[in-house]
Amino acid sequence: MIAFAGGRLDPRRWRSLENLTCLEETKSSNDLAREVIHLYFQEEQELSPSVFVAEGQPGARGRHGQWVAPKGRGLYWTFVRRAEEGEPISLVPIAVARWVRDALRASTRVSVGLKWPNDLYVGHKKLGGILVESFTQGAETRMAVGVGINVLGSSKALGVPQATTLEEEAGRPFSLAPLLQKMLDRLDTELSGPRWELEVAKWESASIHHPGDRLTVRRNGEELTGEYAGLSREGFLRLKTETGETVVANGEVSKW
Repeated sequence: MIAFAGGRLDPRRWRSLENLTCLEETKSSNDLAREVIHLYFQEEQELSPSVFVAEGQPGARGRHGQWVAPKGRGLYWTFVRRAEEGEPISLVPIAVARWVRDALRASTRVSVGLKWPNDLYVGHKKLGGILVESFTQGAETRMAVGVGINVLGSSKALGVPQATTLEEEAGRPFSLAPLLQKMLDRLDTELSGPRWELEVAKWESASIHHPGDRLTVRRNGEELTGEYAGLSREGFLRLKTETGETVVANGEVSKW
């Protein structure tokens, strides 16, 4: 048992995840994971699937800059693993977002949905997000997958527009350690026997987007508007526009 946020985490039941490091604070768990990955590359050592979690992360990052991660108010963690041969890396962000979403809904009964590409929302308010970074040396790719969830307090206290917390949505607080245990247990279960071919359909069923919804995506400083038509098999966004269907590999859904 490992102490975390006034509670304890039990990694003994896991089959896929092997290492768990709990810290009171680190600048960014993704930055820490990146340093560890590069160290193991340099030493030409195998890095077992590992999780780095910190109660506070003053330098936490999201896909578009800083992620507000005040100590003791949320769950902020990164797991590191080697990409298996033939693994569809582009599906990892949507898969992890769904696994986390399902664990949260089962634990809190909050109606969490998925916004493309890898954000967790309740209605039009952001609850959390996933940040995936990959690093390759030779034929080996290792991924650092960061997760940030707003748990305690009010959205006003976060100071982030259009944000929310689990406590605000549920009307009651949650203990951090049991909630994290549920998410990590779900992650371990999924990684022990991933079925990547099912992830697109499962993500679509959990999405806040519905076929025909009008979406605007911001990418490379430009905006693209069209009707949501689901995801491609790679997990990319499909939009029906005036000129035909467009597949968007990266960007931010800014209006929906």
